[in-house]
Amino acid sequence: MVYTGLSLATFFTLLAMIFATYHVFSGIFGPSETHHLPRNLEEMQPLLPQVQLGEITAEELKQYDGFDPNKPLLMAIKSMIYW
Repeated sequence: MVYTGLSLATFFTLLAMIFATYHVFSGIFGPSETHHLPRNLEEMQPLLPQVQLGEITAEELKQYDGFDPNKPLLMAIKSMIYW
């Protein structure tokens, strides 16, 4: 065994600190576990076709609130409708 100048306790303490630091930084900067990305094409849902609405009222816009999976979610900001 090669002598490194560190005691066995110091070596394992440093190893544990490096391991803990890695997990902290990978948790902060790494991918989020709660965000699930599809791994293949079978998991991806097809995009809905675009909807031409023209001018609609606030009552008609409420139909596109995102609760119906067959209708897109629409949002109006300053009289512009975003899909």
